[in-house]
Amino acid sequence: MARPRAHSGADGPKEPHSVSLKVLRLSRPSLSYQYPLPREDTRISSKASLAYPSNDFDPHFILSPNVTLPPAFGSAYVGETFACSLCANNELPETDSTKKVTSVRILAEMQTPSQVFPLDLKPGEDEHQDETLPKPGKGLDYGQSLQKIVQFDLKEEGNHILAVSVSYTETLLADANATTASSGRVRTFRKLYQFIAQPCLSVRTKASELVPAEVENKSLGPYGKTRLLRFALEAQLENVGDGSVVIEKTILNAKPPFKSQSLNWDIHHFPSSSTSEQPTMNPRDILQVAFLVEQEVGQHDGLENLQKELKRDGRAILGQLSIEWRSAMGDRGFLTTGNLMTKKR
Repeated sequence: MARPRAHSGADGPKEPHSVSLKVLRLSRPSLSYQYPLPREDTRISSKASLAYPSNDFDPHFILSPNVTLPPAFGSAYVGETFACSLCANNELPETDSTKKVTSVRILAEMQTPSQVFPLDLKPGEDEHQDETLPKPGKGLDYGQSLQKIVQFDLKEEGNHILAVSVSYTETLLADANATTASSGRVRTFRKLYQFIAQPCLSVRTKASELVPAEVENKSLGPYGKTRLLRFALEAQLENVGDGSVVIEKTILNAKPPFKSQSLNWDIHHFPSSSTSEQPTMNPRDILQVAFLVEQEVGQHDGLENLQKELKRDGRAILGQLSIEWRSAMGDRGFLTTGNLMTKKR
């Protein structure tokens, strides 16, 4: 006859924790919508449907001066900074004076598709100026919370997991009026929060070889000339996100011996007095940018590697394209491509 399995501690009822964890994503608010009634309808006041009642309003404009908090988690985009607030709360009843919570500690890490990053936690408020906040090493009284801020730059597409661990010491007092503890134990729990980072901008590039430039080379004699390679790099940017973005910069970081010149709205040939307007891209909009890539005169850095690459693969590395943008509410985004190469000769 088989011997019955011994009961373990995990089989018994789990005691609820004295500390809870709340995680809130930090993001900028957006302007709230309102739908004004037509002025011709005199039965109902035209202000009845306004989110911000005013005597001056446009019945054809649905945005109001009010801001509204995001109703959901929203989309997380590669190139932007993900930020959230971690809040450990003392959940002991106010009438329970037999327990005390001390040494509360929060640890967090971000699990990306490729690796795991430990996160630095910043204080949510100035603990030295606010006397109502718990001090480091002290306990959490009834209704008190320990708040930390997490920020992480999203650089990969795919599934991300925010893992948060909370540990604290739960001390049992001998009686309600006791000043010394009868026993204490360290308790810990861990929670996982999953989200997907998706691209905001899709980048497609094409490099075309131009007629080489010929410059005089005195080391080759009075009639000696050197042929310098020239390429035209075109990039097509597509907004694949849910909201509009403003493109602030597009920079080609050329690899020596090449140098790059922008042929876009920020071109330096225009008079400095004429301010160029930064392009705005709505969802599914496409923006074309171009750069002139030329081999620098007298630049020997990287010249040997360029000659080896052209001889081995018939291709050359031009550099990396960096793009900076802002969302409709001012959130920054940054994207850098891999090495951009020319076509095979």
